[in-house]
Amino acid sequence: MQRLHIRHRLAFLLPILVVPVATSAQTAADAPSHASSTDWGNGVAIVAVILLLLIGIGVAVKFYDVKRRRTEENAALQSSLSDALLLERSIVGLPVAPFVSQSVWPHSPVVIAVKGSVPTQELRDAVMQLVEREAFRRHPGARAEDRLQVDPRIGQRRTPSPTR
Repeated sequence: MQRLHIRHRLAFLLPILVVPVATSAQTAADAPSHASSTDWGNGVAIVAVILLLLIGIGVAVKFYDVKRRRTEENAALQSSLSDALLLERSIVGLPVAPFVSQSVWPHSPVVIAVKGSVPTQELRDAVMQLVEREAFRRHPGARAEDRLQVDPRIGQRRTPSPTR
């Protein structure tokens, strides 16, 4: 989809903005002369309000578009991190999941919260290294937050995967 500059979008709205000027020219012949200056002032005020509304709508649409794009990028990153965790042999079957978030503001860092439980500190370090490696490959400024819990009981319930 080709992007249009705001001036091209506003060019279509110029006929709407001319309406107050055209109506102010159709005043009665016996009206006092100061009434036409008031009409022009009203026309300028209407045009200013319309322009402010258009600018406000444009800004809101731009923020919505940025938020939607960031949400899609975050979902793709979260999906690739989950796939990497599922493909790692030593982590298969552990209740570990990455959660990706990012602010709408420009240049804000991607924050990856890794949540879940692992049986040992070594597996905790392995999970965090894997997440950091995969995240930094796609987003160099990403920050991984370790929210993993070491629970030795997880290892007792865990059964090794027969296919791997």
